[in-house]
Amino acid sequence: MYRKQVKQGETIFGYEQPGDSAFLVESGQVRILDKITQKDSYLLGPGDMFGEYGVIAGASHYSAAVAEEDCLLLVVSREEIEEKTNSADPMISLFLKFFMERCHDLTKRHHGVPVTPQDQPAPLPHRRDIALRSHREQLLKEFQIKEELERALLNDEMVLYFQPIISLRGGFTAGFEALLRWQHPTRGLLSPYHFIDIAETTNMIVPIGDWVFREACKQARDFNLKTAELGKPEVFVSINISANQFAVPNISRRFKEITEETGADVSTIELEITESVLMEDTAHAKKVLGEVKELGFDLVLDDFGTGYSSLNYLHQFPIDKLKIDRSFTHTVLTDESSLEIVRAISGLAHNLNIEVVAEGIEEREQLSLYRDLDCHFGQGYLISKPLSVQDVYGILGTRMSI
Repeated sequence: MYRKQVKQGETIFGYEQPGDSAFLVESGQVRILDKITQKDSYLLGPGDMFGEYGVIAGASHYSAAVAEEDCLLLVVSREEIEEKTNSADPMISLFLKFFMERCHDLTKRHHGVPVTPQDQPAPLPHRRDIALRSHREQLLKEFQIKEELERALLNDEMVLYFQPIISLRGGFTAGFEALLRWQHPTRGLLSPYHFIDIAETTNMIVPIGDWVFREACKQARDFNLKTAELGKPEVFVSINISANQFAVPNISRRFKEITEETGADVSTIELEITESVLMEDTAHAKKVLGEVKELGFDLVLDDFGTGYSSLNYLHQFPIDKLKIDRSFTHTVLTDESSLEIVRAISGLAHNLNIEVVAEGIEEREQLSLYRDLDCHFGQGYLISKPLSVQDVYGILGTRMSI
């Protein structure tokens, strides 16, 4: 979206000219020379939009637009319209696209070149039609899953599993990462792989994230009541926070309210964020992270080493822990570059007094390597798969025999 100055008498677009933008008059007047409506021409002023056919792929303008006087126009590109439409609720997106295509088809039918039935060729599958049909099918699928997700929250179909994180120095269970699962009524237990992208697209991730945070806080409280009863150290629970959730106004206050309502000790709750959260709006990220740090939450930077700016984030933001991405763990024994990156991350983190969590550990040799590098914590299937709440109680206060 950008502003464009147009001089008096200048043609903005011509009749049947292909377009890629719509226009909003910010100042001045534009004359529309129209072959569709009963008016031969008419004037548009500030606040009026024109050229809307320019945002429909494959359409041409059915009118011409000329500046009646010097004008300032706001130009909205087709790409921007498509981006906003695609990010809308899937049903809204579907209706918008369908409405735009229908308007285009009706205009062509009533004002295009007349074709007799015998002259009209048999319809052939056009790439554009196939793409539109495929897109509509995808939108309907997204709408269906969004509706199912809304129902899942109402019907308590969501469930948390907890993957143990052990101290590599002592072997004891230090904490857990809360992992979301969906107990679907017909498809069984689903991992986020099956629904998280659509939850992000439709912004269902915000109410889902709210539910996850509340339930994880409840479990953190209950887990630590049990460890206190056993005379064992506290355990932390790490909760993943999405970029959409992080952008919610006053999210730090919301986190505080939930911990107070559930009775969870803030010092046992870790907020796990990815680099995308920090990239969206650095100023906002600094503000919110500063607020949650003041409240007593620990901050964990997930998937460390996979982004371009990861090192820069370590001194910009109050990070307490970083997670070495599992992609490095999977190749650390066979690829010298991965090994050197892991060594560099570990050394840097120690120098900055940041704790290191090595995730994706599946082999004993990987575990031994991270111990040799003096990494603080380990997580992965060698240590334990994600556990149900009932199974967590069976290992609280224990040491892993690996």
